[in-house]
Amino acid sequence: MSNSLNIFGREIPLYGVCFFAGIVIAALIAIPLAKKRKIEFFDLLAAAGYALIFSVLGSKLLFILVSFPQIIELQLSLIAILKGGFVFYGGLLGGFLGILLYIKLYHLETDIFDVCATVLPLGHALGRIGCFFAGCCYGIPHDGFLSVTYHETAGLTPLEEPLLAIQLIEAAFLVLLFIIMVSVFHYAKKGTSTFLYLILYSVLRFILEFFRGDTERGLYFQLSTSQWISILLFIGGCIGFLYIRRKLSVLQKSK
Repeated sequence: MSNSLNIFGREIPLYGVCFFAGIVIAALIAIPLAKKRKIEFFDLLAAAGYALIFSVLGSKLLFILVSFPQIIELQLSLIAILKGGFVFYGGLLGGFLGILLYIKLYHLETDIFDVCATVLPLGHALGRIGCFFAGCCYGIPHDGFLSVTYHETAGLTPLEEPLLAIQLIEAAFLVLLFIIMVSVFHYAKKGTSTFLYLILYSVLRFILEFFRGDTERGLYFQLSTSQWISILLFIGGCIGFLYIRRKLSVLQKSK
């Protein structure tokens, strides 16, 4: 299996192609959703720019934190670290801060969060397909249906060993999550889509982590770093969702 495309004699990594395609497609779908919430196109574009910058920084920072023992052990150079992987949760938290910063700077409504939360699963799904081609975020040893054997990767992925294609499994569930989020968006009240995404994805990620094989990301009390973050996001999502529902109920009663 090739992890790159040869275009006019130039090798283009499929990970980058999928990552870029995910951003473009998610952005195109976000435009009509933003219009429905009366969000200006420029504000959507600018907020997405802030989110992209902060998400890259956040995902790289969390990658360094969870991979720090391996970085020290292998004495990786700065260039190798920069070329290394990213951690989705770091990107999610970084993107959240980026959008929040833009909203605070220009005194905007928080509807942008709902739009981004709705389209994010689809962009994420394409990113996971990119992970499949790159060999990162690999699954546990598995020889059977939905297994893949890598012969060459840029990371620490075991070679010549059948592994569960957990990246494709997560991508499929993310597409399903995207369908749910779009269905909910059209009648959900402001803020509920964002917290619903946090609840649903944190549950999905917590379960799928048991089938990941890249334990170099860190295990603490038999749970991975991402599982601990999932627990925190699930709690935060539930609290936020219930708070908004209660607030809306009080407002309706007062009318």
